[in-house]
Amino acid sequence: MTKLTILYLSLAIILIRFIVFYIGAERERRKKLLAKPESELPFVSVIIPARNEELNIRNCIYSVFANSYPKDKFEVIAINDRSEDWTGSILNECKKEFNNLKIITISEATKHINLRGKPGALQKGAEAASGEIFLFTDADCIVGKNWIKTIVAAFNNPKVGLVPSFTAIRASSFFDKLQGTEWAYTHTLASAGIGLNIPLGCFGNNLSIRAKAFRELGGYEKIKFSVTEDLALLQAVFDAGWDIHYLYSPESLVTTLPCKTIKSYIQQHHRWTIGGIELGWRAVVFVFSSLWFWLGIVFSIVFANWLWLGIIAGSRILSDWLLVKSSIRILRKNNKESFSKILSPFLILIIMIEIIVPFFLLNRKVKWKNQVFHKNKK
Repeated sequence: MTKLTILYLSLAIILIRFIVFYIGAERERRKKLLAKPESELPFVSVIIPARNEELNIRNCIYSVFANSYPKDKFEVIAINDRSEDWTGSILNECKKEFNNLKIITISEATKHINLRGKPGALQKGAEAASGEIFLFTDADCIVGKNWIKTIVAAFNNPKVGLVPSFTAIRASSFFDKLQGTEWAYTHTLASAGIGLNIPLGCFGNNLSIRAKAFRELGGYEKIKFSVTEDLALLQAVFDAGWDIHYLYSPESLVTTLPCKTIKSYIQQHHRWTIGGIELGWRAVVFVFSSLWFWLGIVFSIVFANWLWLGIIAGSRILSDWLLVKSSIRILRKNNKESFSKILSPFLILIIMIEIIVPFFLLNRKVKWKNQVFHKNKK
């Protein structure tokens, strides 16, 4: 294989990858919501796991109760998962304000293999829930006033079992905006996967499931443990034959806090990488496409072919820019502060981060939220 052939293949794979993901994302964007009159709206349960979230839990609870959804048609279940701060006390204060707030306290770690960490908290919340739909979010998130109503509309299609939606980063610094762009990019790829009927991922802080589907699966108790419990649930629902609607709407967007330090950012990506192993051949194909891009870059530099270096690098940046821009164009409507107007510098850094991802696979021990999990150990 000649060097020119490698450069052509590198460019071709970049373009094919872009076209495939763009078609998938566009299919998902075009899905329509089915409206129902208020009298027919289902009762739903908002489930919020919280571990040492004294700084965030109150704002999260308030944002949910500020929703436009009828107050008599939803409940909020907050799970105080072994918190060592004032999370429990703050939840008790919130309970005095909101009658339909339920508080569940987990005092010790479970011994059940599949319910370690966050899956155990979500399972406890689901077991106490009365709603026809479970809406999962995290304690460091803020939801919009039409969040519940918009997500519920996606479930008006009786074939839909799971609804992921976008999460934005509340960004102020350059590091925050880098993460915000990365989340928008990752969401777009994940939604494209659903559009292509190939589940690739989702984010558990804005994820909803039909109660019937959750119970048919046996909940997290029956789903094999994963450090990315959201991906495990997505795959289980898909394998069970339910439809999935990756919701594109500024009304269904939630905002969350960025990682505060480089260390926590690396830990987050380590967890995502280890969890992504569960994708099997899909992960291999994705890595293969990235590998060919880097082969093109390396060959261009080694042989000092600066024209090809510009073509390959520019094609990747432009294609990723077009993917993210298409999503942000929709989501910015009511959330302009959540997305950066200048994407290119952040996308370049995000592409460069791919270089360190393979090294995460060398360590199967994942540390997250002051808990340690091992990929190969029970």
